[in-house]
Amino acid sequence: MGHVYTEARVFARRSVTLRFLVDTGATYTIVAPSVAQQIGTTPLPKRFRVSLADGTERNLKACTMGIETCGRTAPMTALLLAGSEALLGMETLEALGLRVNPSSRKLEPSRAQAALLVSARLTPPRRSRKRP
Repeated sequence: MGHVYTEARVFARRSVTLRFLVDTGATYTIVAPSVAQQIGTTPLPKRFRVSLADGTERNLKACTMGIETCGRTAPMTALLLAGSEALLGMETLEALGLRVNPSSRKLEPSRAQAALLVSARLTPPRRSRKRP
């Protein structure tokens, strides 16, 4: 199929635009630690054991940030790997509601964009009582 790239804006307190290699074989998105520092997001205190495409295992830090590409915006978790090209993984593509079209080698909608709420309980607003 060849390589698929997309320009995306990542943001927290500040924003930066990156060129991501779309990696449909990757679960998570990967950015350099300098990107997290640039946009002002704080890495989580724990490291996570992950297997990379070359078969090596690493203990990497992660952080959360927003991403905007193809007119869609979503929150994402990114692993921090120094010296790595920015990779856009499937978890982020799912959050954005995007998929790779192998014929055009471009991203396209896989569904209508909607927010996914997990374990969220919405309570109706309280009505004020009128006293006689």
